[in-house]
Amino acid sequence: MNTDEHVYQDLFDRSLLHQTEHGDGCTVFPTPQAPLWAMMAAALSVTRVLEIGCGIGYQTACLASAAPDVLVETIENDPLHADLAQAEFEQLGLSNRITILRGDAESFLPDLDGPYGLVMEDAGIDYDRWLPDLTRLTGRGGLLITSQLAGRLPGWDPRLPTEALTIVRANFSYPHAESRT
Repeated sequence: MNTDEHVYQDLFDRSLLHQTEHGDGCTVFPTPQAPLWAMMAAALSVTRVLEIGCGIGYQTACLASAAPDVLVETIENDPLHADLAQAEFEQLGLSNRITILRGDAESFLPDLDGPYGLVMEDAGIDYDRWLPDLTRLTGRGGLLITSQLAGRLPGWDPRLPTEALTIVRANFSYPHAESRT
């Protein structure tokens, strides 16, 4: 995996430009932490990643580059973003390792088969109803990385800021979640 901080810098820059051009209603939020998530996936030998919200593909491309055998399924509700991301993946030679599921996550999550070694929820909306599926899909020992989870799980410290990024190491005891795949 390329751990250079400038991994896919051009795609990151295009994501920022897209966000600026489309204003407040734009749902593209490129995160400079994407290479870190890829390093975490590589360290855990993750081979399957589920991402909710790919924007135009920066984070997705980083995740798919974590290791040669990583496969990413990403759900994108915005048709323009899905098209732009697909073009980026083809240009980067990653389209054979990334599948874009086009539509609303709520329609896909119940039917997906886990486990995934890494589940990234970065859609930034009120997704309480997704939590059962997100935990079901995260393999034992895998990671669920999500935003805005503070106060949404029983026993979660409500003093955390609502915008806090949360990383949960899965110790779920689902019978089907035995590996980090």
